[in-house]
Amino acid sequence: MKKKLLFQNCVILFFLLLASCKGSMSDEGDNVVTYLTVSSEGGNEKLLGKTFTFKVKDNLNNDITAESEIFVNDHPINGNLYTPAEKGVYTVRAAYKNLPVNPISVNAVINDGVNFKHRILYEDFTGTWCGNCTRAGARAKNLKLQTDDGFVFIGIHGPSGQDPWSNTVSTEVEQFKNVTGVDLGWPTMFINRNTMWDDTENYTDMSLPLSQLKAFSKIGIKIGSAVSGNTLNIDARISFAQSFSGLKMAAFIVEDELVGKQKNYVPALGAPIIYDYVHHNVLRNKLTSSVAGENIPGSQTEISNEYSRTFQYSIPSDYNRDHLKIIVMVMDGNGTVLNVREEKIGITNTYEFL
Repeated sequence: MKKKLLFQNCVILFFLLLASCKGSMSDEGDNVVTYLTVSSEGGNEKLLGKTFTFKVKDNLNNDITAESEIFVNDHPINGNLYTPAEKGVYTVRAAYKNLPVNPISVNAVINDGVNFKHRILYEDFTGTWCGNCTRAGARAKNLKLQTDDGFVFIGIHGPSGQDPWSNTVSTEVEQFKNVTGVDLGWPTMFINRNTMWDDTENYTDMSLPLSQLKAFSKIGIKIGSAVSGNTLNIDARISFAQSFSGLKMAAFIVEDELVGKQKNYVPALGAPIIYDYVHHNVLRNKLTSSVAGENIPGSQTEISNEYSRTFQYSIPSDYNRDHLKIIVMVMDGNGTVLNVREEKIGITNTYEFL
C-alpha cells in the first residue's frame, strides 16, 4: 500500500511540475483547423484617409486571407484593403468554410493639430525554466509582423533564484503586478500595464494588443544619451500636444538579444530545450526611483510644454553595450501607459511628429 501511495504521489508531482509555469500544452502544432482570426495590420485605429490592411489566419497560423471573404459593416469588400470615407467605428469580420471568427472593430479618426506616433507596451513576465513562456515570445514575433514599429517589449525574468536574468528590479516589478501571487504566475503578459493578455494556447491572435494601438498620441517622447567610460548620461524629454493631469513617468534599462537555453512545452516552437533561444529586451535596471513611475508636475503637462528628466547610470562590465536600450513610458493616474518609446544607448533621437 505504501509503495502504491508513493507511486501515486510521484505521478501527481510530475504533472504539477509540468504545469508549474501556468497554462497547458499548446495545440498550435496540431493539424486541425477549428477557428479563424481577423486582424488589422498596424493597429485597429488609423487616421481618416489611411488604408486598413486586413489579415485572416486560422488557428494553425496559416494565412488564408486570399481564400477568405472580408466584410466591413456586413458589406463584402474587394480583397483585404479598405479605406474609410468617413470617420467612425467599423465592424470587420471574415468568412471561410463556415469556421467561427470573432469580429473586430476599427476606428477612423481625424488628425487635429499636433500629434505624435503612438506605441503600446508589451510586458512579458517570463523565465528560462518556464516551458509555456515560449508562447509569449511567439506572440511578440507575431505582433512585430502586424505593427509598424508599434510596440515596445520588456522581458521581465524571474522568479529570483530560478532565472539567470532575474534581479532586484524584476522582482520589484513582479511584486508590483502581483505576478508572484496565487492568481498569477509565469507566463503573465500585460498590454499597457493594466490590460492582461490572457495566456492561452493561441499565440497567433493579435486582436487584443492591436485594439490598444492608436493612430496617434498627444504625448511625444524623445530620448538622448551619451556614454563616457562606464557612465551613461541620459536626457529624456516629453512633449504635450494637449493638457494633462496626474501623469507619471517610468524609465528602464534593458538588454536585447541575450542568448541562452529555454525550456519549451510547445512542439510547434521547437525542441523541449532550445539552447540558442534569443531573449529580447531583458529588464536590467530602473532609472526612475520606482517601477511604478514618478509623478510629473502638473505645471509641466500643459499643452505645448516640455518636461525633461536626466538620469545617470553606471554600466556593469558584463553587459553588452551594443545591445543596451533605454525605455521611457508615460502613464495616467491609474498606471495605464499612454505612450512609450525605446532607444539604444549612445543615440539621440527626435520627436516623432505625424
